[in-house]
Amino acid sequence: MVRHIILLFFRSFGRHKSTSIINLIGLSIGLACALLIYFWVYDETNFDKFHSNDRNLYKVMINDHNPGGITTRDAASANLGDALKISFPEVKYAVTTTPDNWFRTFSVSRDNKTIVKSKGNFVGKDYFKVFSYDLVKGDENSILTVKNSIAISDELAMKLFKTTEVIGQTLDWKWFSYGRQSVITGVYKKPPQNSTYQFDFALPLESWNDIMPGTIDPNIADLSGGPFNTFLVLNDGADKDRLADKITALGKSKISGSTSTFFLAKYSDYYLHGNYENGVAVGGRIQYVRLFSVIAIFILLIACINFMNLSTARSSERMKEIGIKKALGISRHALILQFISESLITAFISLGVALLIVALLLPYFSDLTEKHLFFHFDSKLILSILGITFFTGLVSGSYPALYLSRFKPVDTLKGKLVQLGNDVSIRKGLVFFQFTVSVIFIVLLFIVFNQIQFIQSKELGFDKDNVIYFEMEGNVAEKKEIFLTDLRKIPGVEKASTIMNTVVLPTFTPAPGVYWDGKNDDDKIRFYQTSVNYDMIETLDISITEGRSFSRSFGNDTNSIIVNEAAVKTMGISAPIGKTIKVWDEDKRIVGVAKNFHFNSLHERIQPFIFKLEPEVTLLVMIRINGKNQSSTISSIKNFYAEFNRGFAFDYKFLNDDFQAQYASEMVVSALSKYFGGLAIFISCLGLFGLAAFTSERRVKEIGIRKTFGARNMNIVYVLSIDFLKIVLFAILFGSIISYLISRSWLNNFAYRIDLDILYFLAAGVLALAMALLTIGFQTFKAALASPVKCLNQN
Repeated sequence: MVRHIILLFFRSFGRHKSTSIINLIGLSIGLACALLIYFWVYDETNFDKFHSNDRNLYKVMINDHNPGGITTRDAASANLGDALKISFPEVKYAVTTTPDNWFRTFSVSRDNKTIVKSKGNFVGKDYFKVFSYDLVKGDENSILTVKNSIAISDELAMKLFKTTEVIGQTLDWKWFSYGRQSVITGVYKKPPQNSTYQFDFALPLESWNDIMPGTIDPNIADLSGGPFNTFLVLNDGADKDRLADKITALGKSKISGSTSTFFLAKYSDYYLHGNYENGVAVGGRIQYVRLFSVIAIFILLIACINFMNLSTARSSERMKEIGIKKALGISRHALILQFISESLITAFISLGVALLIVALLLPYFSDLTEKHLFFHFDSKLILSILGITFFTGLVSGSYPALYLSRFKPVDTLKGKLVQLGNDVSIRKGLVFFQFTVSVIFIVLLFIVFNQIQFIQSKELGFDKDNVIYFEMEGNVAEKKEIFLTDLRKIPGVEKASTIMNTVVLPTFTPAPGVYWDGKNDDDKIRFYQTSVNYDMIETLDISITEGRSFSRSFGNDTNSIIVNEAAVKTMGISAPIGKTIKVWDEDKRIVGVAKNFHFNSLHERIQPFIFKLEPEVTLLVMIRINGKNQSSTISSIKNFYAEFNRGFAFDYKFLNDDFQAQYASEMVVSALSKYFGGLAIFISCLGLFGLAAFTSERRVKEIGIRKTFGARNMNIVYVLSIDFLKIVLFAILFGSIISYLISRSWLNNFAYRIDLDILYFLAAGVLALAMALLTIGFQTFKAALASPVKCLNQN
């Protein structure tokens, strides 16, 4: 039976090469797209799942209840972890770390000779019990129990020592102006690519107090205050929601009147579900995982529809085969099995072609998505690929099998083809579906592209271009003013100053402690703030709309602040210049009002912001350079840095890159939409091409008769094309409506966005119609130009 089906398949393939090749190409491209998207989705959905405690591993989150709504954060007191471990038996392990986004770059050296830039963080002693970063050397029970200990990755060990046998060795680390010598007590495998956090070493949290004395104080009662992160491993069977209520009660017992409530977020879910609105998880990267999963399904369905349409359209060519088999007693079920088996064979042959396409494109696809995707034929992947292929073959062959197997043997043996039920309407409906999806892809491509262009070109209120920054270390940190003075003398350096953080989120920490005359005590409005040096406002090219910038001409300006227009509006202060407000219980005088600028992404409205003049706590050097001689200027800065700060590597970044990083997901969506949308349209046109060719072939005698009676070529083209064009026009209308609803929903994620201009939909419609006309036109013109004698003589 199997041999018979395979033999029939190859005979049919050879007899109908054009249709078979179109089906094979369509299914191969559809499967290749689906597999590429599957690799990406698989990688996204498996982030942070490798931890052995994954099922019971949670991140402690806090909801601050304010009059304007609920603000969600993950920053808590350094004492929270210890308090929870002591107070609640549900907690198996608790570990506190400095903020995860503080995986900063350190200068690490061995014997002051080999200096490498490495990422590290300060973590609690149970860190390697909570997280499964495999230890190559060392004991997880004692690895970070001593203040001067350090755990390093095997990769860093090889860089510094050329071996992982380094327990007991010492190395020096420096971070800004802080540094010490530490003893290596453990070596762990470099975190896998599907780990949210990539780091080269971990330091004991206890040593953080030496850098910032008093920040880890067991006497601090407020468990929700502070920048630290807390992670918990719960015992099996523990109720996380009940525990969260207990933690909230504990927090309120420490600080009466606290409006903060705690909840536990599954650690491995946070990567995909990290966005919160008004205290509720509203998605995150999971939205794009769902989006591209739907795209993969639609592309496969479009390819399957091509197969269905072409298979049913050629039904007349298989009538006699079906009639003879039915006359010999073969049941309808057997025929259905045969036709579905043929489609499954086509699907699995297409799989072979698709795997070849994927193998060729995967490196480029990895670069496009900024991931390390590769073939790894584990059981899950193999089963998934086989499942996708089987689904494709089953869907492709289902309708043709049901359709062809219904023919009556008497009619088929007489060569009489009867259209059964709504078969023609179904085929038209399938073409309608294909082009509806294509129109949706085209519109969404236009919308995403233009929104990204809008983001790129929108006036931010500061100039992010041609600005580089780097962390202060060694002599630069100790002699920053001398360094800045000499730095400004370098040709091509236009401005230079220092700042505590980059001017792009998420590095800022919201500050609730701002008070002014007339403020409602229950008002928990959050202000963003950063500390700057003189000339920082000018380096960023931020406009001052009222008052002045910080200036040495006015003596000691350290009690002065500059606020943005949003802060003035929030406080409701008229004539703000000269007014005094309290910032963290310190009186500060407003000397200037900065024009609103986008320090956060365009997903959010501009929030109140405060610049404080505190040169002593700034951590980054920021330089504006001349864009015309960028390379030579950076080279000169590098040479000067090497001379001024011997023993430290010059590691700089562009401020514009930080801005772009806020839209990394949108950039990937834009790029993937362009390619996959184009392929979906191509597959749709491929199916339309095949269907138009076959329709022209079936109507060849009609064409000959019409031409004999004087019909012009354009009349023939019109007759052959009109049915298809009606379908395409209806698809354009329906697709435009659907794409409008999807586009509006996506754009609602941005506080600042483009308008949904009707031109986007008109352009998409014209493009879809043009492609359909070209696709159909080629075949219809070819048929219209044929000789009427040849048409009438054709069998």
